[in-house]
Amino acid sequence: MRTKHSILALIFCTAFAPIVLAAEKTFKPDENGQVVFVTPTRNIGCVYTPKGGVEMYVPEDGGPELACERKEPVWTRLILSASGKADIFKMVGDTACCSEEHILNYGDSWSGGPYSCTSGTEGLRCRRRDGHGFFASRKRLTVD
Repeated sequence: MRTKHSILALIFCTAFAPIVLAAEKTFKPDENGQVVFVTPTRNIGCVYTPKGGVEMYVPEDGGPELACERKEPVWTRLILSASGKADIFKMVGDTACCSEEHILNYGDSWSGGPYSCTSGTEGLRCRRRDGHGFFASRKRLTVD
């Protein structure tokens, strides 16, 4: 009987165990004042530019801005500005993104300014506080 109760207790504890929350990552800005990170596969890399921009780059609308690039299957850039939906640019000519120093591991999230991103095995989801954002993976790109 003890074995049966032990097994039931184990099943109960496993089924109702606390859910492990994703770790919130913080990355220091690079020498230009931007925050740069990549997904574990290094297929997607992002650059966060704060409001007002930085010495080497000021977003068209003054910022803040989150720009992410997907390398494969087609090099694509997604830009989430301070307002409106994200823009998708395919076959980008200036493919300069990203340093691999900061990795946003699966299950981890990052936030800066009005943006937050979560990395998962299915892809990268980034949003602005107002709900607009995008999802990027090898298989698909969506904006909302």
